[in-house]
Amino acid sequence: MTNSEKFLDTYNKIDNYLKKIDGYDSFVNFAQKIKNSSNKVVKRFKDELISFGELRNAIVHNPKIGNKAIAEPHESTVLRISELYENITNPKKVIPEFQFKVLGAKKEEFINDILIEMKKKSFSQFPVFDENGFVCELINNNTISRWLSSQLEENGTIIIENVKVGDLIPEIEFKENYKFVSRNTSIYEAYDLFINQINKKQRNLDVIFITQNGKPTEKLFGLITIEDIANLI
Repeated sequence: MTNSEKFLDTYNKIDNYLKKIDGYDSFVNFAQKIKNSSNKVVKRFKDELISFGELRNAIVHNPKIGNKAIAEPHESTVLRISELYENITNPKKVIPEFQFKVLGAKKEEFINDILIEMKKKSFSQFPVFDENGFVCELINNNTISRWLSSQLEENGTIIIENVKVGDLIPEIEFKENYKFVSRNTSIYEAYDLFINQINKKQRNLDVIFITQNGKPTEKLFGLITIEDIANLI
């Protein structure tokens, strides 16, 4: 197959997929499907896909020269539209992409051990678990700094003795500033949760927790920060 044939084959797969999932009639053109699609990947790469639609029209609607398409796509273009097709129809999921053991602590535990783990593994926040082992809050470096400031003596010394994780919770600046998603959530859907939070509340989510069905009363499979997912996308 020529590059133009490979390109058109993938283009038609995308077109048919959008027609099927959104229930479009045959008279709706490709650009309209792209602009109106609710698919997260399509929305993210809308301009690029519309450009591919224009390239398709140049290949199809112009006469061939020597039985060859007048607009023969580069190999990189063929690879790119194939990559977009895979992302549209089968986007990466948050699991296994962000699957790992989540370190946290219960409210009644002393703060010492989790602080040692934070330093050792260079992470900046940890979930607080209730008596059943489910997430009930999130403590980050900002919380710890606020708590330390509240413990300052008049002479500037800080006395830290028998401090429990639950003692830090009152110093959390934004309570419950996290969300839960199911393990089958795409990385693009998860990324949009961060962006929507910024747009609506002018602040970022601390993390997104991943469980089986996106419920807080389920085992944690992993968590995502905006830095993690922005680098991936």
